[in-house]
Amino acid sequence: MTDRHNTEQRVVHGAIDYGELARLGLHPSEVLDFSVNSNPYGPSPSVYEALAQVVLDRYPDRDCLQLRRAILEYELADVDLPASSLLCGNGSSELIWAVARAFLAPGKKAMIVAPTFGEYHAASLAVGATISEFRTEETQQFQPDLSELQARIVREQPAVVWLCNPNNPTGIWMEQEQLAQVFQTCSNVGICLIVDESYWRFVAPPVSCTAVALLQEAANEHLLVVRSLTKDFALASVRLGYIVGSPQRIKLVQRQLPSWNVNGLAQAAGVAALADRTHLATTLSALAVEREAFFAALQKAGLHVLPSHTHFCLIDVGDAQYVRQELLMRRLLVRDCSSFCLPHYIRVATRPAHEWRQLVQALREVVQS
Repeated sequence: MTDRHNTEQRVVHGAIDYGELARLGLHPSEVLDFSVNSNPYGPSPSVYEALAQVVLDRYPDRDCLQLRRAILEYELADVDLPASSLLCGNGSSELIWAVARAFLAPGKKAMIVAPTFGEYHAASLAVGATISEFRTEETQQFQPDLSELQARIVREQPAVVWLCNPNNPTGIWMEQEQLAQVFQTCSNVGICLIVDESYWRFVAPPVSCTAVALLQEAANEHLLVVRSLTKDFALASVRLGYIVGSPQRIKLVQRQLPSWNVNGLAQAAGVAALADRTHLATTLSALAVEREAFFAALQKAGLHVLPSHTHFCLIDVGDAQYVRQELLMRRLLVRDCSSFCLPHYIRVATRPAHEWRQLVQALREVVQS
């Protein structure tokens, strides 16, 4: 059992730190941001049109009815789920904290498959839960040992297991058969498995079968799936996500959220983005091509790049904090992975070729100098 984070500090994330840029005399528009794992081609043009039509002096739909219908029709069309199985949130992070409040408390234990997204740890600690960390190893390229993980779950019997798939920051993807094994173990001992699929659309090659399919199993009371709409649809500014599970579980999570937790702008943006499937398909296809070229260029430059199933990857640079600062002075932002207890790794996400070529050249100069 480990506690690798200072509970008095906020979780460290990627993205631009506006205060830091101000101190450096830089404007956000001057910086190429490789530290976030979002769609770099931006949102659908229809999103801007929808935002312009939002009536600002009217309360939004507290139940997100239109947005939930759109998600069921476009995101969850392959599974037969009622609307009561779906709940929207102000980003996936809000839903993660709501899940922690619903199912954890002092005296209960949360198991986290790490290194991974820091909000699971922070949310679990905030409600007084004990943390049990199942940490994957660098020597195994962060691939989890499923037999060992299942044995730990049975032995420790935590209240919940947090699993990010594909994982942030490692880019590891657990195949459906593997995920089903973990789910079955949790179900057998009455444990809730929470799968965060915020990056599922970035898996390469693309996947059609995810944890959502397991919700139709008889024991779906023991599974919750969290997804983000801000990464693939490039809606980071409006904050939007959703969670899927049994109606009974979803009702418990909903009790932890205030009314109108998803504002009208976010709802309108989500509906418009989901309706424009051409934009999503076109941008994700372009990103997949750039991913192959970017990763190949990084390796050709002699950098130690870890295998990844997503459009982001880890690079061993020796001293991540130093490299991040040096790159930022060149107006290039990467993710220092020290907060994941990986101080010699940076995480970078794919951007268009004319941008990632600048990063590759800068890494040559900084890392290999």
